[in-house]
Amino acid sequence: MINSNNSKKFYARPIFVNSVLLVVNIGLFIFKLIFADLSGSLALKADAFDNLTDIIMVFAALVGITYAKRKPNEKFPYGYYKIENIISLIISLVIFYTAYNVILISFSEIYAHFVGLPKQIITSPVIFIFLIISLIISFSTTLYLRVIGKQTNSPIIQSQASEKFYDNLISSSVIIGFIGALFGVNFLDSIISLLIALLIIKGGYDIFLTSTKILLDAIIDFDQRNELYNVIKNFPNVKEIENFEIRSYGRYIFLEVVVILNKELHLHQIQSLKNALSDKIKAEFPKIFKIIIISQTLPKEVIKIAVPLANNEGLSSKISEHFGETSFFAILEMQEENNFLELKNYNILPNKFADEEKRKGILISEWLLLEKIDKLYLKNELKKGPHLLLEKGFVQMVVTELSSIKDILEQERHIQSS
Repeated sequence: MINSNNSKKFYARPIFVNSVLLVVNIGLFIFKLIFADLSGSLALKADAFDNLTDIIMVFAALVGITYAKRKPNEKFPYGYYKIENIISLIISLVIFYTAYNVILISFSEIYAHFVGLPKQIITSPVIFIFLIISLIISFSTTLYLRVIGKQTNSPIIQSQASEKFYDNLISSSVIIGFIGALFGVNFLDSIISLLIALLIIKGGYDIFLTSTKILLDAIIDFDQRNELYNVIKNFPNVKEIENFEIRSYGRYIFLEVVVILNKELHLHQIQSLKNALSDKIKAEFPKIFKIIIISQTLPKEVIKIAVPLANNEGLSSKISEHFGETSFFAILEMQEENNFLELKNYNILPNKFADEEKRKGILISEWLLLEKIDKLYLKNELKKGPHLLLEKGFVQMVVTELSSIKDILEQERHIQSS
C-alpha cells in the first residue's frame, strides 16, 4: 500500500506481474516435463517440479491479491489475506511428496550406474536448444522483476526476483548435466536431480513454515523493529506506546500499535496525527502493508506550555511581543489534579537562537518540538514557516492579550474547570 495500484503503470501492477510469472512458469513446467520424458532426464523433471513450486506461489499470490480487494468485516477484521497461506500450506505437502519421489529415483539411478546398469539420456540438439531458450526466458523474467521491483520499491516483487535468480541457477545445472551426458557421464544427471530435489524440499519447507506461522498468528521477527518503535515513540504528541505488534497476513506485514496521545488534541487533530504517523511509517518502512493505529489518552498527564518572555521575573515575567527575537522562554509543566490544572514545575530559559541572523523562528520551533511542547502562547501570529512546522507537530498555538505568566496560569485553570 505504499503506492496505489491505480497510479502504477499496467506492467508494474501486482496483478500483471504475477500473471506474467504464472504464464511463464506454467509454460516452462509443461515443456520441461515433455522434454524430460523424451530425454529420460530426471534432473530436467526435477527442474520442472521446481517451476511447479513457483506456480503455486504465484497462484497463491494472485488469490491473495484478489481477496485483498475485499473489505474487512466483523468476522474478518484484518481482511482475507490468509487465504493464500491456506492454499500454500496444503500444496507444500504435495511438494514434499514430489521431492521425496525424485530423491528415491535419484538414489536408484546412482546405484544402478555403479552396478553396471547406467541409464540412457537422449541428448538431441532440439532438447539442448530448448534448455537454452528456457534459460533465456527465465533470465529475462528475472531482469523484468528486478527492474519493476526497483521502480516500485516493492519488497514482494524484489523477493520474487531473488527467488527467480536461484531458479536460473538450477536450470543452468540441468544444462551442465546434459553436457556431461554428451561425454558419457550420465550419472551426473542423477546427482543434479538429487541436489534439485533437496532445494525443492527447502522451498517447500519455507512455504510450510511461513504459512504455519501466519495461520497461527505468530508475531514475526521484523528486522527493523527497534527503529520502527523509536519512530513512533519520538513522534510529536505521542506520550507513550502501550502496545506494539507486527504480524503477517498472507504475504503482507501488518502493524498494530496502541499509542497514548495528548488529551488536549481535538478529534480532527488526532486523525491528522494518525495519518501523518502512518505516512511517515510507510515512507521509512515500505515492507509494511497496512498500519492500524489505536489512540488513547492518559487520565492524568503533564501538559507542557511554552511562552516567549520579555524579561525574567519568575511567574511575574511579561509575555514578549516577539517570537524569534524574544529574550527568554518559559516552559510550564501543568498537571491535572482533582479536575484542576496545577503548576508542577517551570523553567525560564534564555533564547539561544536570539543572535542568529536567519531562520530564528524555524530553529526555535524545532527546539520546542524537541521539548515536546503541547501549547504555545503568543502575542502575535507566527510567520508561515514556524507556524506550519508547529502545526505539523500538533502544537496548539494561542494568540493572547494576556500580559504575564500568572495570567496564563489563571486562564489555564479557568479553561480546565469550565
